[in-house]
Amino acid sequence: MRERVISVGQINPLFGIICEPEATANSPENSPENGPENSPENVAVVLLNSGVIHRVGSCRLSVTLARSIAEHAGLVAVRFDFSGVGDSEARRSTLTAAESAVGEVQEVMDYLAREKKIDRFILYGLCSGAYASYRTALKDPRVIGVAQIDGYCYMSWKSYLHHYVPRVCSTERWVGLAQRILGIKKAKSGAAVSNVEARFFEVPNFGNFPPKAEVSAGLASLIKRGVEFFNVFCSSEYYNYENQYLDCFNQIPFANKLSLLYLVNTSHIVAEPEEQQKVVRGITLWAKALARKPL
Repeated sequence: MRERVISVGQINPLFGIICEPEATANSPENSPENGPENSPENVAVVLLNSGVIHRVGSCRLSVTLARSIAEHAGLVAVRFDFSGVGDSEARRSTLTAAESAVGEVQEVMDYLAREKKIDRFILYGLCSGAYASYRTALKDPRVIGVAQIDGYCYMSWKSYLHHYVPRVCSTERWVGLAQRILGIKKAKSGAAVSNVEARFFEVPNFGNFPPKAEVSAGLASLIKRGVEFFNVFCSSEYYNYENQYLDCFNQIPFANKLSLLYLVNTSHIVAEPEEQQKVVRGITLWAKALARKPL
């Protein structure tokens, strides 16, 4: 694997790191499980920022994933900073943050198309990076796959049951509520509990999601186009059972175009080493298989 810095754009360029497979990656000793074989040269994976975390990703997840994709899937992987994040300077624009994110992902895709003759792309993102991956896929037909951690999903009647029933039946929670009302005990934020600075603690904001019908229509159009998904969900008060995503979008004919990984004991930022390995391995093998599918 080879890594080097890239600069995309002339004015206030976007900075990133490109990971490329070694020229010898197609050697016979590389098995389907441990290394790339017959690697397609026209597919790349682009890894997006999450919130204000720069291109290393939370707990260096983007670094680990990009290197795994290059080494074991035989694909070019690029992790870059959106404008105003990490090493990429802020840009003046009348676009919203969501609109500029899509444009900048496309800018990186155009760079790879020009420099590496790549014409098919797999996008990856966590939380806001997942949302930007989805929106870019809607706009750009070059996207053939989207890997998301805690992307768009909505509560189902089952998730409400999973959420409220244990709380109603918990004596400890009633005692804690009474202590907070009386001022004996103070409630802690997610940032305080996790020991992560609040400005870096990005969590899914279900209240600000687009309407469910809008996302459902978008997913239907992407599945019809042939886009495939690898969705990871970490257990939370909003996503609290394995097939919630399928129940939420039960009208979408995902068939074999969806891989779903539910992590029960994992934080939103996937800080746990063993769980991070599951995510990296899962996305790497999925991307490897997707890139080798015939057009």
